Amino acid sequence: MKSGRTEALWEKKLRTDLLIAFVVSLPLSVALQQTALGLLLALLAYRSWRNTQIPSSPLDWPLLAFFVTLLLSSLLSPSPLSSLFALRKLWLIGAFFTVYHLIQEPYEAWQLVRVMLIITAGVAVYGIIQHFTGVDVDKQLLGQASDVIPLWLGGQGGFRTEGFFPTGITYAHNLCFPLILLTTRLFAPDLRWREGLLLSGGWGLMVFALLFSLTRGVWLAYLVVLGMLGLVKGGKGLVIAGGCTVFLALFLLNAGSWIHARTSQVFNVEVNQNRHQIWQANFDMIKERPWFGWGYGNYKKFREPYYAHYPAADTHAHAHNNFLQIWVDGGIIALLAFLFLLAKILSMGWQTYRSLASEQEPLRSLALGSAVSILGFLIGGLTQYNFGDAEVVIVFWTVTGILMRVYTWAREEQNRSPRFSGLSTKSQTLVS
Repeated sequence: MKSGRTEALWEKKLRTDLLIAFVVSLPLSVALQQTALGLLLALLAYRSWRNTQIPSSPLDWPLLAFFVTLLLSSLLSPSPLSSLFALRKLWLIGAFFTVYHLIQEPYEAWQLVRVMLIITAGVAVYGIIQHFTGVDVDKQLLGQASDVIPLWLGGQGGFRTEGFFPTGITYAHNLCFPLILLTTRLFAPDLRWREGLLLSGGWGLMVFALLFSLTRGVWLAYLVVLGMLGLVKGGKGLVIAGGCTVFLALFLLNAGSWIHARTSQVFNVEVNQNRHQIWQANFDMIKERPWFGWGYGNYKKFREPYYAHYPAADTHAHAHNNFLQIWVDGGIIALLAFLFLLAKILSMGWQTYRSLASEQEPLRSLALGSAVSILGFLIGGLTQYNFGDAEVVIVFWTVTGILMRVYTWAREEQNRSPRFSGLSTKSQTLVS
């Protein structure tokens, strides 16, 4: 009995340490992200073997349907072997399963998010310094030349912030998740002034880093989510959303010429002609194989003849749109399965937020923040294939895992006490 107790304590410590290491890695390099995820998957596999059962989750069937459609598309594609081999990249979905099954208490979920926010704020400080100095620490540690893109802002030298990621675009889409989670907590009714002050400071750092990334799609996604949060919260929420918007507007008005130029390009049809032609090339690919697509991972093998008709398309890397890319890769069947999966995640997230009482903070903010951060990810994915970016999609699956865990807690509590729409006992520890 003593040995069993020792093993349980050892396993709990290992689980906690690995989860913390994982969320710490999320704003950092993809190598750290995937290493930590691999260790978590090994722990989950061990627990499943020890318990002689495969644990279930609320998204098992939607995820299985999505995978089956991609598998079918691969088998029916012009190059089945290469497509089947490419399906190995879907292992990052493991972030959802590990987070969902290994987080056991509400206070753990919130503490992990807090750790992620702290690390993200620290990386934002680095990103702001990077903008003004061009420092590229990770490249320097590896003995490689800096690849931070130099810009010209307001008559002074500047660089496009990319944090520890390959590009400013990847950094911005990764940053969008913690920024929205933090913003949602600012709307909470139980927020104490010390916590509000700290969160406001972190918000400012993240916003500056986001703006210096010069990624217009994420700028727009964040503004849309900010407006939605104001409408959902109403009253005080509208005031907070308005204040944040005014701050952003003042910054943009007083920023340098390059920020002004990037802002003016958001709705400029002529400037965005390249993106339009990229989408046209992908629609042509869809017309050729609308039902089952070209096969996941086969995009680079078959894209060039279709781009040849659109010389203004300045990059052929992907469709620059999540939904177009899924349609090209897997056909309409995969796109429908993808939309069904997303609809389930968002509807369950909204249901969870509505089922929690206002006294159940910060768990209620965690549910809403997770759901709207996923929505922000999808809005950003209208102009970028962020679902195919490992540094970003791993955060998407992590946040989805947290959201589904809160959903499960809410359902369990409702089943025990139908008249009470909250988590009375589980979330009381969060307040302290």
